Amino acid sequence: MSKNKQAEAASAIAHNTYTKKELAGYLTGLAGQNIIYNIIATGLAFYFQSVIFLPAIAVSLIFALARVWDAINDPMMGTIVDKTRTKWGKCKPYLMFVPVVILVTTILPFLNGMYAEPNNLHEVTLQDSAAYVDYVDSDLTKELEYDGVKYLFVPAGGTWELQKDADGRVLTDEDNNIIKNKVMIYTASDKAPVTDKALAETVLQEFQSELGFEKKTGGAAIGIIAWAAISYVLWGMTYTIGDIPLWGVTSLMTEDQNDRAKILTLARAVANVGMIGTLFTMIAPAFQGMFKAKGMDEAHSLQAAYITLSVVMTLFASILFQFAGLSVKERVSSKNEKTYTIRENFKIMFGNKPFRQILISGILRSPIQLLGIVAMTLIMYYFFNNDIGKTLFVNNALNVNLVLKILILVVGLFGGMIGFPLFVPKLINKFEKKTLYNFFTLVGAIPFAFIFIFFILSKGNILTWGGMIVMSILFFMAGASMGSLNVLQSVMIADCVDYEEYNNGIRPDGVFFSGQSFITKLSAGIASLISGAVYAFVGFSDKNVALLNNALINGADFKVYNDGKFAAAMFFLISIPPAIGMALAAIPTIKYALTDKEHTRILDELVERRAAAAEAKAETEE
Repeated sequence: MSKNKQAEAASAIAHNTYTKKELAGYLTGLAGQNIIYNIIATGLAFYFQSVIFLPAIAVSLIFALARVWDAINDPMMGTIVDKTRTKWGKCKPYLMFVPVVILVTTILPFLNGMYAEPNNLHEVTLQDSAAYVDYVDSDLTKELEYDGVKYLFVPAGGTWELQKDADGRVLTDEDNNIIKNKVMIYTASDKAPVTDKALAETVLQEFQSELGFEKKTGGAAIGIIAWAAISYVLWGMTYTIGDIPLWGVTSLMTEDQNDRAKILTLARAVANVGMIGTLFTMIAPAFQGMFKAKGMDEAHSLQAAYITLSVVMTLFASILFQFAGLSVKERVSSKNEKTYTIRENFKIMFGNKPFRQILISGILRSPIQLLGIVAMTLIMYYFFNNDIGKTLFVNNALNVNLVLKILILVVGLFGGMIGFPLFVPKLINKFEKKTLYNFFTLVGAIPFAFIFIFFILSKGNILTWGGMIVMSILFFMAGASMGSLNVLQSVMIADCVDYEEYNNGIRPDGVFFSGQSFITKLSAGIASLISGAVYAFVGFSDKNVALLNNALINGADFKVYNDGKFAAAMFFLISIPPAIGMALAAIPTIKYALTDKEHTRILDELVERRAAAAEAKAETEE
């Protein structure tokens, strides 16, 4: 039977399905939930590493260990959902009450102390060599040895303290940057000024690194890392309580496989729209000025800005999330289903061959999550030099060229991730789902690999018109594959629920869609380990990040900083590991166990069974 005839056969039977109002409410809630997810998925790693300066290895371990717990927690939550029996159904109750809980747990990880706090010795800049004076012994002099040579550091203004006004607020310039102390550097052996600017800057960075930080130790350090770990795990648990019912309810909102494909396609598109949450990292510094005006230094004002924006954005997103619980209606009855223990549900999950194949494929595709984890850090540093305002506005005029170049890249990425997947339902009507799934995994690996290849060929500078157009095309192709796979994965998991109901008489919506949540979270954990290892290898960690931030404020260019190693590491992370993961993901599904023809037959028979059961029940009640 052809794909079109299968679709016609499926539509020949009357199906109970959702209304437009229910669909709109569901998608609104999904958008809010995904804004929250992206605040954490893309913003928290940057916040941990570049704002409160946690060590890179600690950040990667926190994310990875949280995923290990999710391996247990997600199926547990799926089991709880499938055991739930209320007048609203089994998924809707959670969607009604969980948004307010997630509101609180999303904010908690940002309410942490700073692992490495810059002090006044960090907030210094070089004095012009022509303004040096003869060295005079002073109690203010600081000594540091670098590369076998001892150097003396003297504040040009006669103090290491930052300049403050009468109210004790740190003074800033017209661009709202803290007015830094000038420092003069001398060689200790002959008290001669260091006039070689490159050497002086290198020595000053070592000075800032060694003496310009007060890194937490002992209980304080443990407390900060523990808060980061516990609050993140708590967020993951509460997010799961909402995520599994939110996706699981899609198979309960309709009996029509075409309507199911439609809602899951729109859901995946809206989930990508929820990626506006990734702008969290870019928007936060805009709040920094109000805290500098209150006298906060660079580091603490940035932290306060992130905390403020986390509250504002999460509150907005949680209100949107609430619409799902208020709108959805479960139309596929599960009242008479037998419930199972967690152990039994694990057996069901892994005993269902097509679901097992999708689960393994999703895990192999884990490195694709690096795109979300690294993207905002890459954008902030590579494209904006970690200062959006200064980069976008040159001499008080908008940098139109840069805006247009970035817009080209954004259109490519989001056009691929959001626009192209909208055609997946039409492709499903023409091609086998297995064929489409394997096609997008294998073909999608190619543009991902070429992102890093092109970066190397361009010698680290893609900010040309030609470079941005090429990157836009590559990101469109990569995004289209990634977005289409997300849609197909959800549709195929819903098919597996039908497969299980047909064979064993149960609908494990919660447990099976907990598998989707598990794939997402485990993937993020694996991706975090990969990023942590690469960052540790190139030295992009704790105080080195703070030194980088300080160097950029003083005019350094991220693209060539540290010989371009940081930039290359980020482009490598969003390219080569995802390409490998995409290629490997096709292995488990090459011989996928559930054909579309078989699923159409199963679904039609299930609809007939339900109709017969409902009719028998009505006759009994009469």
